[in-house]
Amino acid sequence: MIQSFNSNLSPQLLVVDDFTENLRLLKTVLQQQGYEVRLAANGKFALTSLDHFQPDLILLDIMMPEMNGYLFCQELKQNPKTSDIPVIFLSALQEGMDKAKAFQLGGADYLTKPFQMEELLARVKHHLELRDLQRELQLNNNFLEIKNRQLQKTQGEMSLMLDVTKIINDVFDIKLAISQVLDRVCRHILWDYAEAWIPNHEETLLTYIPCLETGIEKFQEFQEKSGQITLAPNQGLPGRIWTSQKPEWIHDCCNDLDNLCVGKELAEKSEFKSVFGVPIVASQTVLAILVFYKLSVEDCQDYLVDLIQAVVNQLASPLEKSKLYQQLEMANQELERLANRDGLTQVANRRVFDSVLEKEWLRMKREQKCLSLVLCDVDYFKKYNDFYGHLSGDDCLIAIAGALTKAARRPGDLVARYGGEEFAIILPSTNRNGACDIARSLQKEMADLQIIHEESEIARYVTLSLGISSVIPSDNWSVKSLINAADQALYQAKKLGRNGFCCHPLDDELC
Repeated sequence: MIQSFNSNLSPQLLVVDDFTENLRLLKTVLQQQGYEVRLAANGKFALTSLDHFQPDLILLDIMMPEMNGYLFCQELKQNPKTSDIPVIFLSALQEGMDKAKAFQLGGADYLTKPFQMEELLARVKHHLELRDLQRELQLNNNFLEIKNRQLQKTQGEMSLMLDVTKIINDVFDIKLAISQVLDRVCRHILWDYAEAWIPNHEETLLTYIPCLETGIEKFQEFQEKSGQITLAPNQGLPGRIWTSQKPEWIHDCCNDLDNLCVGKELAEKSEFKSVFGVPIVASQTVLAILVFYKLSVEDCQDYLVDLIQAVVNQLASPLEKSKLYQQLEMANQELERLANRDGLTQVANRRVFDSVLEKEWLRMKREQKCLSLVLCDVDYFKKYNDFYGHLSGDDCLIAIAGALTKAARRPGDLVARYGGEEFAIILPSTNRNGACDIARSLQKEMADLQIIHEESEIARYVTLSLGISSVIPSDNWSVKSLINAADQALYQAKKLGRNGFCCHPLDDELC
């Protein structure tokens, strides 16, 4: 809405003249018209009075002692506080007046003595009305400037909100999106650096996300150091915000360098002064803390904090989705682990063993390479279980699984729990000799375990019997043939006294 200038006060006039009769006459005539009139008998006194009195119009005599009207007008116009006051010069006809000089010095009009009262009052009224119009125009200009600044501010904020929305929609990687949002917000609010901290999966520590590359060496060092640390609740500014779930502003962090969390020396080198942080909260849980730094000291600006809080809250939804996605991914990984791993020993289960053996059979058949299978059985395990208890039996199987995994550690080798106290090892691209070498390594690992077995009939420690079979897969053989051969070899190893291995290749010549 355009404002208008309207005053219920009487216009105030200042009459400056060294002739007392002129002052008395002008005061009487002007007061009769409702004007408030002040008088000054010389220019110096008039200038002094302007320190506490601002007239709407000055009637100024030209010819005065000490300071003439020209000099008075010059000083009046040089002062920003009084330069807008209109001046009507007064001069007697016989005195003469340099009109050009009067207007050059800023005079608005002139009158000659003796005064024609109707003319004087008309000119006074005209310049007062003009003064009112100028004031009204100035008020409207000021109002429009304020509105224009507000509009530009609103447009800038809308542009920021739209840019952040676009980043969120376009960038799938939530950490990259946060970095880009930090960079965009910094540029909008004219701060120097920003960072984010997000809770880890366990919700026990905060981890660091930097702003985009700054190119400034002292910021890069700050970035690198921050990236090497994690923060606990209440540790540093991010940790406090994590706990309180409220924004916080530090007027000058030089007074408390511990707030920067990177060590006093680097904190001083960074030259940061003011710092503020805002949390992103959803469902009463802090999803991230965004922190902004400036190299100059700034008083707390609630409006700025509220703006940034509103902008970054747009990240709440994608952060929640990212968190849920990570939880889902971890749950799926756990489900996959449970589906593929033996619950006790954490090696592959029987389902995975069957699937992998079938795939490796087909692959070795295509590549015409040897495939070996080792079946392992714990000697006298039932007696071990009966004597030491099932919990000790479980511990024994876990230790054996670790020894098997350690012996068969090549890429492609697979250790699986075959059933009960039996294990199986699939060895792709491995002939009989290679499988025997792995069997020897396994026996050494078992010997190193030294698991006491008081009920064993063959040794003081837990031992294994192993059966090995090898073949180059072809249409003449099947997976079942390979398993049966390994089983026969295992039976032979037990028959020969246990704690050893036997080989039963399906084709002696080829493998």
